[in-house]
Amino acid sequence: MSKNEVEICFKCNQKQRDQIKKKAKTSGLKQGEYILQRALGAAPKETQLGAYLNLYRKLCEITNLPLSNETEVRLNGLIDSIYARLFESAPPSEEIRIEEEQALQDYYADIGAD
Repeated sequence: MSKNEVEICFKCNQKQRDQIKKKAKTSGLKQGEYILQRALGAAPKETQLGAYLNLYRKLCEITNLPLSNETEVRLNGLIDSIYARLFESAPPSEEIRIEEEQALQDYYADIGAD
């Protein structure tokens, strides 16, 4: 903590703390930063980054399996789309968002949520 920073503490119950922790995590922020932004009027965007990262890792693992050319092309396209969303901050169109949502549902239906 620098000389210009001050600490603010407040009381909340465990349920409230858990909600703050979850919202901060889904926003990709530390709890203190999340609370500060909310207090200053910002509304940090909540994401499902963890779900995307898990899916991205599993899809990358699948690319190491023997696949048909068509499946490999579609899988690589999906991986590129997820990579762009995660690391290039490309805002998705509604069509892409729906496609990705369907792909997630299909993925979990086919191989489970492990």
